[in-house]
Amino acid sequence: MMLNDDASPPPKNGGAARETEGYSNPVDPSLSRPFRFKARPEDFIVEELPLDVEEPDPSGTHVWFEMEKRGISTPDATRRLARALNRQPQEIAFAGRKDAVAVTRQRMSIEHVSIDELLSLSLDGIQIRNPYRCRKKLRVGQLAGNRFHLRLTGVEEETRDRLADELASLQRTGVPNAYGDQRFGRGGGGMALGRALVKGTPMEYLQCLADECARGPQTEAAHELLRRIREGNPSELRRATELVRSLTDDLRAVARTLARRRPDDLGELVRAVPQRSRSFHLAILQAKMFNEVLERRVADETFATPLVGDIVRAANGRHSELMELPAPITGPSDGPSEASGETIVTGPIWAADMKAATGVPGEIERAALEAEGLTPADLANPGGLRPRGARRPLTAALGGALTEEWRDEAVWIAFDLPVGSYATVVLDELARRVSGRD
Repeated sequence: MMLNDDASPPPKNGGAARETEGYSNPVDPSLSRPFRFKARPEDFIVEELPLDVEEPDPSGTHVWFEMEKRGISTPDATRRLARALNRQPQEIAFAGRKDAVAVTRQRMSIEHVSIDELLSLSLDGIQIRNPYRCRKKLRVGQLAGNRFHLRLTGVEEETRDRLADELASLQRTGVPNAYGDQRFGRGGGGMALGRALVKGTPMEYLQCLADECARGPQTEAAHELLRRIREGNPSELRRATELVRSLTDDLRAVARTLARRRPDDLGELVRAVPQRSRSFHLAILQAKMFNEVLERRVADETFATPLVGDIVRAANGRHSELMELPAPITGPSDGPSEASGETIVTGPIWAADMKAATGVPGEIERAALEAEGLTPADLANPGGLRPRGARRPLTAALGGALTEEWRDEAVWIAFDLPVGSYATVVLDELARRVSGRD
């Protein structure tokens, strides 16, 4: 249950769609499963694996600290912390988002704050630990990965040994690197936002934002804001800030821009939505297209097998087009490992400048784009963004796999995953293998 970078739970104001096919919904409760996983904080622990830890410097203006949160998302936690410190949420830096329905431990940083003030805070569901000063801000993506601890129940005695064997097997082979269900959220709004941002009118995108509001005052204020935009009464537009207190963060920015400038170009109101939210809405659509490519490659049993025309990533992190098939491996394989010098097959995070595959892999990638009614040019400047294309491995390496003591038909498992890979996908693959459905 991990988002990356990009990917942890969607921001409060930028809802996301719940997809129900293929790898878009990897933990399907309708499946007959050899174990149960109930998403409760006490059964799901996530620990960030640090990368490039900054050395303490008493003269530094940035304070790094570890936050443990329980039952809340990373954006919600930063909002609560910012409110307690009388700061803005964007002033609090973190390397990656973490799940809401979990106990998670992650690093954060904030500039120009007293360590004593941090340690004196008392916030429900949040604990601050080990603060220290350093010279640099924590960067997005500045983590090696995440370690997951999950409690599985309903594990019968005859299943436990196979569970341990299959988890060890996944460590050797890797798992399909799908975006998990948390990337898409609930209710259908996230995909609608992504599609409206790329192909819709500004009003369609703003309407989707309004539709994502919770019931109650937020919904009423959001639809009142849209009415004023549509009708264009100058007096009402100037007073748009009177709605701010009842709007989500995304629509507050729209209301303030509307009151200050009353732009004729509604695209300016779209661009007023915080860039982080617009980028997230686009990322939902990109993730959906990636999952469609991966689903096809899994069905063809080629998601871990390079084909001519694939864009592969080498051990040094460089990407290149595969012009000929590699020599067959005659010895036992330990699964995907860039450290061993193997190349990793990648799939598309579509943008106008993305390096696309050719041949059969390229046909699969273009089909996912065309299924959304898009061309690469449509992704050049959606909603004022300038996204850069990327490649994501089709296979995720799983490390540090452990199966702990079985007791009362329950067992804890633990494993490491790279940044942006999802524990729910591992559970789905594990269930398929233990049940003999692969």
